[in-house]
Amino acid sequence: GKESVEAHKERLLAQMSRLQLVCWPWAGPVALEERGPDMTQYHVIHNWLWLGAVESLDQAAELTRLPAGFDQDGYKILCKP
Repeated sequence: GKESVEAHKERLLAQMSRLQLVCWPWAGPVALEERGPDMTQYHVIHNWLWLGAVESLDQAAELTRLPAGFDQDGYKILCKP
Protein backbone atom coordinates (compact mmCIF):
# COMPACT_ATOMS: atom_id res chain seq x y z
CA GLY A 1 0.00 0.00 0.00
CA LYS A 2 0.71 3.59 0.64
CA GLU A 3 2.82 2.99 3.76
CA SER A 4 6.52 2.20 3.44
CA VAL A 5 7.88 -1.00 4.95
CA GLU A 6 9.96 1.03 7.41
CA ALA A 7 6.98 3.16 8.50
CA HIS A 8 4.88 0.02 8.96
CA LYS A 9 7.63 -1.61 11.03
CA GLU A 10 7.96 1.48 13.27
CA ARG A 11 4.20 1.64 13.79
CA LEU A 12 4.04 -2.09 14.55
CA LEU A 13 6.89 -1.91 17.08
CA ALA A 14 5.31 1.12 18.77
CA GLN A 15 2.03 -0.75 19.22
CA MET A 16 3.74 -3.94 20.40
CA SER A 17 5.77 -2.04 23.01
CA ARG A 18 2.47 -1.27 24.77
CA LEU A 19 2.00 -5.02 25.28
CA GLN A 20 5.47 -5.62 26.70
CA LEU A 21 5.53 -7.25 30.13
CA VAL A 22 7.40 -5.69 33.02
CA CYS A 23 9.91 -8.02 34.65
CA TRP A 24 9.48 -8.72 38.35
CA PRO A 25 11.53 -5.88 39.91
CA TRP A 26 12.33 -7.53 43.27
CA ALA A 27 14.79 -10.28 44.18
CA GLY A 28 12.07 -12.40 45.79
CA PRO A 29 8.48 -12.33 47.05
CA VAL A 30 6.90 -9.20 48.52
CA ALA A 31 4.18 -8.85 51.15
CA LEU A 32 1.58 -6.12 50.73
CA GLU A 33 -0.06 -5.12 53.99
CA GLU A 34 -3.84 -4.71 54.09
CA ARG A 35 -5.27 -3.18 57.25
CA GLY A 36 -8.83 -2.96 58.44
CA PRO A 37 -10.40 -1.96 61.75
CA ASP A 38 -10.22 -5.50 63.12
CA MET A 39 -7.61 -7.23 60.97
CA THR A 40 -4.26 -7.08 59.26
CA GLN A 41 -3.38 -9.33 56.35
CA TYR A 42 -0.32 -9.66 54.16
CA HIS A 43 -0.82 -10.57 50.53
CA VAL A 44 2.28 -12.37 49.26
CA ILE A 45 3.21 -11.95 45.61
CA HIS A 46 6.16 -13.38 43.70
CA ASN A 47 6.87 -13.06 39.98
CA TRP A 48 3.43 -11.50 39.46
CA LEU A 49 1.79 -14.55 41.07
CA TRP A 50 -0.38 -14.10 44.18
CA LEU A 51 0.70 -16.80 46.63
CA GLY A 52 -1.91 -16.14 49.28
CA ALA A 53 -2.87 -14.00 52.27
CA VAL A 54 -1.56 -14.53 55.79
CA GLU A 55 -1.87 -12.77 59.15
CA SER A 56 1.82 -12.21 59.98
CA LEU A 57 5.13 -11.52 58.28
CA ASP A 58 6.48 -14.76 59.78
CA GLN A 59 3.72 -16.66 57.97
CA ALA A 60 4.46 -14.65 54.82
CA ALA A 61 8.11 -15.71 54.93
CA GLU A 62 7.04 -19.36 55.12
CA LEU A 63 4.47 -19.13 52.35
CA THR A 64 5.80 -20.85 49.25
CA ARG A 65 4.12 -22.27 46.21
CA LEU A 66 5.53 -23.46 42.95
CA PRO A 67 4.26 -21.15 40.23
CA ALA A 68 1.89 -22.96 37.91
CA GLY A 69 2.74 -20.52 35.15
CA PHE A 70 2.19 -16.95 34.15
CA ASP A 71 -1.16 -15.53 35.27
CA GLN A 72 -2.06 -12.85 32.73
CA ASP A 73 -5.16 -11.67 34.63
CA GLY A 74 -3.24 -11.39 37.88
CA TYR A 75 -0.46 -9.50 36.12
CA LYS A 76 -2.96 -6.98 34.72
CA ILE A 77 -4.55 -6.47 38.15
CA LEU A 78 -1.20 -6.02 39.89
CA CYS A 79 0.11 -3.60 37.26
CA LYS A 80 -2.89 -1.27 37.20
CA PRO A 81 -1.96 2.31 38.11
